[in-house]
Amino acid sequence: MITRDMKISKMLESYPDTLDVLIKSSPHFGKLKNKVLRKALASRVNIEHAASIAGIDLNNLLIELNKAVNPDSSPQFTDYSIADEKLETEDTNNYLLARLKNKSIVKLDVRPVIESGNDPFLDIMTKVKTLKVDEIFQLINSFEPIPLYSVMERKGYEHVTIKKPDEFNVFFYKKATARNEEIKQHAGNEKKNEYEKPEEVIEIDVRELEPPEPMLRVLETLPKLGDNSVLLVHHHRDPLMLYEKLEERGFKGVAHQIRENYYKVIITKQK
Repeated sequence: MITRDMKISKMLESYPDTLDVLIKSSPHFGKLKNKVLRKALASRVNIEHAASIAGIDLNNLLIELNKAVNPDSSPQFTDYSIADEKLETEDTNNYLLARLKNKSIVKLDVRPVIESGNDPFLDIMTKVKTLKVDEIFQLINSFEPIPLYSVMERKGYEHVTIKKPDEFNVFFYKKATARNEEIKQHAGNEKKNEYEKPEEVIEIDVRELEPPEPMLRVLETLPKLGDNSVLLVHHHRDPLMLYEKLEERGFKGVAHQIRENYYKVIITKQK
């Protein structure tokens, strides 16, 4: 049975015919014909997110998807409508934007990236890493990037979303508590180096491993780290998807590019 929480990638892998159902329900899903983009985006989006992005009714989509999987079934889904979950009104958005208009805004328009058939997630995360404490990140997209909201929330960001014809403008800004903590941390770093001299350095080389082995190798090594030790990872790229996993486990990481296809990633416990 296909449910609201099922990832698009898992559904398409198990039931390839459901791709036709998605495309028929909304032209937004036409991008999934691109295998590269489908592999990148579909792994982060579940059915509920997809329905919201496309602006279609979740109940009807679930019914049609399950009919495609099992034509003899007539599933009924109730209380799944996402229309009532949109709590932010236009007045609320305008109020919040008025508070933010004097801040420095960093813009990123990812529509050309999507139109070229590529996944903009790495571009977004790269831009986020460069943001200063009080800067506002304005993301311009052709659809509402709902899965990104939870990623940014874990990084301490709130957001305001403004829908315009054929585009969404999402303004991400630091929560007050997160912003204050960053200011304190920045002040402290002026007085001491970011990393104290470690008691132990653990090194692993994941450059020759195929995904998802590099991430799994790093995560299984984390329990070996003490309060004053460092994990040095030799990697073939900046592992942007890894940082969220590290934060969830109480660690932080920073990558330094040595040359093309070679990065050194330093991982320590958060203090």
